[in-house]
Amino acid sequence: MQPEQISQAEYESELNRLHERREELEESESTLTSHDHGGGLPADQQNRLAKVRGEIADVLQQIGDLQDRWADAGNAKPNPDGALGE
Repeated sequence: MQPEQISQAEYESELNRLHERREELEESESTLTSHDHGGGLPADQQNRLAKVRGEIADVLQQIGDLQDRWADAGNAKPNPDGALGE
């Protein structure tokens, strides 16, 4: 099955959006972990941290999928050091 065609402008826009979201999530992760002063985080903050880390993983997957889609459409070589290290 051929990947759906995507224009360069669409690719770059979506890639930028995903990278911005990743940066926001990483900042949230950093803020949450900065509250741990060796005694661990309260349960509600541990839950938030787990959710943020899950969202980071999802965004990294989406970045890798987008890059693969772009490459599979013949627009670029696959990135051997992509989000999943493939």
